[in-house]
Amino acid sequence: MPARTGRQFLDGLKTPRDIYVGTEKVTDVAAHPAFKGAAEELAAVFDLQHAKAELCLVPDPETGEPINASHMIPRSREDLFKRHAALEVCAEHSVGLMGRTPDYMNVTFAGFAARPDEWSLEGNERGAQNLVAFQKEMRREDLSLTHTIIHPTVDKALGDVPKPGNDVALHKVGETEHGIIVRGSRILATLSPFADEMAVYPSYPLPEGSDAYALAFSIPMTTPGMKILCRDSFRS
Repeated sequence: MPARTGRQFLDGLKTPRDIYVGTEKVTDVAAHPAFKGAAEELAAVFDLQHAKAELCLVPDPETGEPINASHMIPRSREDLFKRHAALEVCAEHSVGLMGRTPDYMNVTFAGFAARPDEWSLEGNERGAQNLVAFQKEMRREDLSLTHTIIHPTVDKALGDVPKPGNDVALHKVGETEHGIIVRGSRILATLSPFADEMAVYPSYPLPEGSDAYALAFSIPMTTPGMKILCRDSFRS
């Protein structure tokens, strides 16, 4: 799939997900009063990349399909200028008020994928390959990605990094042939009601003995067992 339209983005929000505002479970993100305005504005951002295709879209380096320039891995000064122009179009559309439009994480993961040699250190070749493959999926499916890198505060005196034995912070509790099993919480996944996937990774260096908290993965927002508890809505 090349760069998505606003209609395709809104249709993607209809997939079942556990999202709550207060005690209310939201069954339709795009139609709920708490989210409708933001959902429509984000849909306009997806439409904007087609309306301003000469500035916002570039060919995928492997398939040739049009992708948003924010997914580009710059290889030259000209590429940087091209990406800057596309990001500027998006920022000016909302007058800079939407700090978590999808291009934010597009650029982040393009930067990650640009240096697989860094991620493959210490025998992590498979992890580096997975990261590069995921970035390809992001750009080709034009995914809306959110991220959560902050641990919940249990006791400020203990610091911002979870220590062994902290069962509130997200941590690994098991492993199967299909992958790891995790339990716990993360906070500040700002775009989550409107995202297709959620990326989880550390934001601080972890102390010795904290391997259970050293997690880096991305999962669909429809993943069973994941609940999103939203902040209060400030809709007018």
